[in-house]
Amino acid sequence: FLHCRAAADDLVKILSANIDKVKSGGVVHSFDGTTEEMDTILDLGFYIGINGCSLKTEENLKVVSKIPVEKLMIETDCPWCDIRPSHAGHKLVETRFENYPAVDKKKWKEGVVVKGRNEPHNIRQVLEIIAAVKEESTEELANKVFENTEKVFFKDK
Repeated sequence: FLHCRAAADDLVKILSANIDKVKSGGVVHSFDGTTEEMDTILDLGFYIGINGCSLKTEENLKVVSKIPVEKLMIETDCPWCDIRPSHAGHKLVETRFENYPAVDKKKWKEGVVVKGRNEPHNIRQVLEIIAAVKEESTEELANKVFENTEKVFFKDK
């Protein structure tokens, strides 16, 4: 995993100069770069990981819509990178988690979530936003991303 939030230009330069040292690709995660940076990362053989921080602006959504599904990963980057109401992608979220009350971290107990902290179940919301901008069903997209995950992390299966 190569973390890439607000650093795509630098990451592309470093990867391009050192690609001979990279043996098997990987995932550029938390990607929020431009279409050109995305194209370069893909040309270098990497997958692109998208989370809530990747879905903040309308420009981010346009770039995400262009990521080839066969090179897409989804992630939450817990406990960071939640999808906030101020994010452009928020309007595309379908699933709300009202069954999980949010409390201050000092009042945490089993069955609740910490207010303001991203949780693993929120990956569903990342999937929904990406499916919406790509005009695909969430189930079909989930299956494709699952296949990508197996290719990258479970090659021996």
